Amino acid sequence: MECDRLSLSDRGNLRIERAETPGHIAGLCLVEAAPLLDASGELDLATIRRRLDRRLARAPELRRLVRRPPPLCGPAIWVDDAAFSIDRHVMAARIAPPGDEACLLDVVERLLRPRLDRSRPLWELWFLTGLAGGRLGVLCKVHHAVADGLAAIALIASLLDLEPGAADPPAAAWRPAPPPANRALLADNVRRRAASAASTFGHPVRLARSVASAVADTAAGLRQLSAAPSTSINALPGASRRLRALHLELECARAAAHAHAATINDVLLAVVTGGVRQLLAGRGELVDGLELRVSVPATLRRAAAARELGNEVGVIVVSLPVGEADPVRRLERIAAATAAAKTEQHAAYVQGLMGWMAATGLAVPFARRQRMINLFVTNVPGPRDPLYLLGARIERVMPLTGLAGNVTLSFAALSYLDQLEVVVDADAATCADVDVLAAGMDLAWRELAAGQASPGRGIRPSWAPRR
Repeated sequence: MECDRLSLSDRGNLRIERAETPGHIAGLCLVEAAPLLDASGELDLATIRRRLDRRLARAPELRRLVRRPPPLCGPAIWVDDAAFSIDRHVMAARIAPPGDEACLLDVVERLLRPRLDRSRPLWELWFLTGLAGGRLGVLCKVHHAVADGLAAIALIASLLDLEPGAADPPAAAWRPAPPPANRALLADNVRRRAASAASTFGHPVRLARSVASAVADTAAGLRQLSAAPSTSINALPGASRRLRALHLELECARAAAHAHAATINDVLLAVVTGGVRQLLAGRGELVDGLELRVSVPATLRRAAAARELGNEVGVIVVSLPVGEADPVRRLERIAAATAAAKTEQHAAYVQGLMGWMAATGLAVPFARRQRMINLFVTNVPGPRDPLYLLGARIERVMPLTGLAGNVTLSFAALSYLDQLEVVVDADAATCADVDVLAAGMDLAWRELAAGQASPGRGIRPSWAPRR
């Protein structure tokens, strides 16, 4: 029987999880409410569960949980949950009046605090009622051990449809596959180790090159251990967060990028930099000449592997010119820094290093004291065509990532339809002034968008109707 092992990176995402820094990622959708309500206008949770249960045939990974084999039987594996019940994973909560975005994000923040139960498949889907404007919130939590950002989008998209009238899959009985026997796990572990040793030592020239590359990468990494400047952003986060969202027009961001030989991701980094500049200045910290260091994920996936789960993502580190007051010059400097980082850095190196550190128990103490980065920023491309959840059109998708180590600010962006959604995740205790940051990001965006759009375009209030 084939053994579906968690990768080193997947296992690392489980090992580094702590109560104050849970290891899940999430997406928050705004969907039209009517198709998901019953005749009395209430959420029809029973029907929603029944229909989603049928769709799990498209995403069998959502019925799997982590099992740790006995000693000598190798790393953790994915197995079917024999006691799986969709009722434990699809739930509902209500948002307090007036049901605006602030109320929605408050509820989402509370739902994101608890870690996912490892005795069950590592995901939850929450339907949030009480929103204004005839909409529902839908919050999806998935552990980072299951998937990175791109794979998580592909996984959840398998439960969705491309048209509102799509038929439900036919009902079919699901039977969990039996887990591999311990003797099969032991044999598989022996085979894997033998194959790894043969691959490593059977090609001495390739081994020598690999060792030389690893030594060079390690030396480069050691030089960066204390490269991040000391600011109030780096502190140990608590359990509570403050979430803020910006809704940018994608074509306007693309136009701003093209006008300055940059990418949309560079525009995102420039907006973040402008916000952080205003935040630190408001705290009385010196910003002149300041350059912060940001961790930016870089996918290692082949295009054909977009649906494969697990983590295939590396990291590059980019310098953000917080001391640059001119918004255009700031964007141009970021574009140059990003291009240089892509050329000079090996994105896979950090993934392997952190996986090794997690396996040896060093990742958590290192992350709590690290001086390599100040911020996390991630940007995931999403669908350009509308998606439907059980017949309900998904109008907006907002990404949510957590904090880790001694970083108290992270930023996540996702493009969907004509929008680039940006969500700030800030530690509540150290970032009580998160609204200063959000206002600074808003200003930075307007400055960049001013020459690319007519007045009033580029950014919309949270609940403004689509044009």
